[in-house]
Order: sequence, then structure tokens, then C-alpha cells
Amino acid sequence: MAVVLVLGTTLAACGSASSNDSGSDGGDDSTIKIALIPPTSGALAQFGTDAVKGWQVAADMVNAKGGIDGHKVELITKGTDADPATTIRVAKEAVTQDGAQFIGAVMTSPEHAALNAQLAGMGALDFNALGKDDALVGEQCSPNAFHIVQTSSMDLNGLASSIDEMPGDKWAIMAVDYATGHSAADKFTEEAEKAGKTIVSTQFAPLNTTDFGSYITKIKDSGADAVFAVEYGADGVAFVKQAEQFNLSSQVKTVLGFNMVSEPLFPTLGDSIVGYYNNVGYDVNADNDLNQEFVDAYTKANGSAPYYVPADNFLAAETLFAGIEKAGSTDPDDVAAALNDLTFDSIDGSVTLRGADHQLLRPSYLGQVEGSGKDLSFKILSSAEASTTTPEPSADCKM
Repeated sequence: MAVVLVLGTTLAACGSASSNDSGSDGGDDSTIKIALIPPTSGALAQFGTDAVKGWQVAADMVNAKGGIDGHKVELITKGTDADPATTIRVAKEAVTQDGAQFIGAVMTSPEHAALNAQLAGMGALDFNALGKDDALVGEQCSPNAFHIVQTSSMDLNGLASSIDEMPGDKWAIMAVDYATGHSAADKFTEEAEKAGKTIVSTQFAPLNTTDFGSYITKIKDSGADAVFAVEYGADGVAFVKQAEQFNLSSQVKTVLGFNMVSEPLFPTLGDSIVGYYNNVGYDVNADNDLNQEFVDAYTKANGSAPYYVPADNFLAAETLFAGIEKAGSTDPDDVAAALNDLTFDSIDGSVTLRGADHQLLRPSYLGQVEGSGKDLSFKILSSAEASTTTPEPSADCKM
């Protein structure tokens, strides 16, 4: 399964720069240079490829209109193995050797935590559209880091009002064994217990796990009648496929995925996921002109509609561009200052970048997979506004 996901990866090898300049001549000091550092191998490779696609569409769209405040956008596509040490090394190369001022498409929360500690010394800004760990806007926050994606707490708060409506009272948690998996498991446990549910099993599997047999056996033995699953990419595919092989559905009434079931995986997962619930960070059918323009451009460029990974990265680009326009400058310090408490129109409607912790305030959604065959899609069941999902800024965040 992992091989299938990796086949779509077309990014440069780790540490090497791309020839992609999105219309810039690359030698103009006024060019806005953005380093993209996604994973290029392993379970997250497909998501890395799609993150770059979101930034590419954003760059192409603004460059076709003359750039941002008169500046063309140049994307410098690098690559990493999702190891924080590698990502830091590549980011420093992008800044010192390639002249990048801004960073995007970094994937995991541990990478962002390590990067946040280095950004001030690098003189660069990072736009996080993928790492959801709450600590990134808490004790690990940085004045140079902007958190575009919803945090785990925001998504789980959005799901909280629906947990008591989902079939099943005894929940098993199956999560990836890194920061986001643990924080999501802790938060879900809290919200499920508030809803009168019981957690009967909690397990964590290392990233790139291919055999979930023993984990699924423990879920069945626990007597669980519902599962909360935090598995990504190839790991999510392996879990879903093996759950089907073990006939877990005969016992479990509800499977609630946390970023586990996404549109690129629908063809691989097939009808076995019909009825699965999942948080949905982005509504592709949102009725606003900016979203429709993005969907049309992305579909034309890539042959399929966007889902949350490219959409969130496009939103990261929108955030950066809004900051540059407000600042009237491409200097990272000026852009950072301009972004504090800035409200702007986006593919997600009107959003605000909260100055206290640099969290973008945006809606969260709950979806359920419906259809069959090639027509699988998410039906949006509910939408929760940022005012109800977003915790108050953490006192641990020192800007």
C-alpha cells in the first residue's frame, strides 16, 4: 500500500532544490521566495506531493495576475524524510543558500516543534498547514510561526457535539505513536467521557506500521463497539484493510477517523469505508467565489478536485499573501507584524489570524463517507465555527 502512495511523489530528493520557479526569473531580489519542505517517502509521501500542489496553484494564480504587491512568487521545492533533524537542515539550506524568506508544506507536528525553535535565528516565517498538535500554539509557539490548520482541540471540539449521537458506547482508540496521536487520544477521551461514553482500549502504533493484526485483535477483545482511529496515509490504508479482513465491522457500529479517511485514499479503500465518520477540515463545496476559483484552478491543473491537504496549503499561501499586502513589504518582520489579528477573505470565508498565538480562526466540519465505487464522497453532517471550537490562547505561548 505504501508503494502505491509513494508512486505519486514527484518532488526533488531530500535536500535538493527544484527547478520550479512559478514564473519568476529567480534572480530578482524582490521575488517572494518560499521553501516547501514536504516528506518525499514513506506513509506521508502522497500528502507531501499534494501539499506542494496547493502552493503551486496559489503561486500560479497570483503570478498570472502580476504577483503580490508587484512581487512574483518563486517556489523552492525541497524534500525531507519527516525527521525533525533532516527538516531543520533542509530549512537552513533553503534560507542560507536559496534565499527563502518563508517556509511551507512541512508535515508533522514534531518537525514544526523543532522548526519553531529555529525560526527566529533563521529570520524566516513558517506557515503550518499540516501539524495539528496543540503545543504548537502553546509552549512550542513562535513569533515566526503561523498555525493555519485547525489544532487537534479545535477539530475534536467540533466533533464533541456529535459524539453522543454516534452509535456505540464502548470506544477503542487506535492512534499513531507521535505527538498528534497522543494529544488527539487524550482530547477524545475527555470529550467521550463527557458524553457518557467509556474508553475500553487505547493503543499507539509507530508511524509506518504495516501489520495492525495484533492491535485489531485487542480492539475486538476489549468489547469495543466503536473505534476512534488516528492513522494517516499508508498506515490508515493498512488499518482499514486489515480491519475488513478481521471483520471488525461485525462488532463495531462506528468508526470515527481523525484525518484518516481522505479523498485520495477512496479508490484504494473502496466501499469498505462507506459510513465511516471523519473530521473534515475543508468543505470543497463551500459557496464563496474565492473557493470556487481555487477549486476550478486546482481541478484544471491536477485533474481532480482538492481535498484538505492541498486546500489547507493554499490557505497558508493566502495567509502569507494577505500579510505581504497588508505590510506593503516582503520583509519577514514586517509581514509577521501585519498578520497579527489580521482578518481577510479566503477559501474558508472570512478568517482571522489571532495575534496572541498565531492560530487561524476557521470552521471545522464532520463528514461521513457515502456513495459507492468511483462515486465515494464526504457528506458534510455539521459545521462548527471557530468561536465554539477554539480554546482561549494558552498562557504557555510567549510571543
